[in-house]
Amino acid sequence: MHKRVVVAVDLQEPMPWAVQYALGLAGRLKSPLTVLAVAAASGPGAPVGADPAGGDIDAGQRQWLETTMAQGREAGVNLELFLAAGPFPSAIHEFVGSRTDIQFLVIGVGAAGQPPGLALSRLHQIFTGEILLVREQGRITNLSEMPIKTKGRES
Repeated sequence: MHKRVVVAVDLQEPMPWAVQYALGLAGRLKSPLTVLAVAAASGPGAPVGADPAGGDIDAGQRQWLETTMAQGREAGVNLELFLAAGPFPSAIHEFVGSRTDIQFLVIGVGAAGQPPGLALSRLHQIFTGEILLVREQGRITNLSEMPIKTKGRES
């Protein structure tokens, strides 16, 4: 069984550079790519257009997903889309904790240099594969460049 590459995307703030990096990595490794797309959780009065996974996906997010799927086809990468609803960190933890076939987890980071709300130390406890944080197009964030909190202080 091939180990796979997973790219986690918060649909509220998709970071296309992470998907591009993951597509390239999966293509080079000839591995399947899973796009874990996380939508905001819907409440009990969810609109009629709510996604069956329980999240609200607007037209722009749906278009972004369709474009991503098309990019996967063009790159010749076996791409799987997994939709989740709820807080982004929780969805990542639940997904990687339930799978044993993931070699690389790719996550886009913004200008702050860290995925919003994601505690990397907790993620490392759940996931033993490689976590690749992609800051911008073509650049992986080095952990030494990130502010890491240890016992209430930054190092």
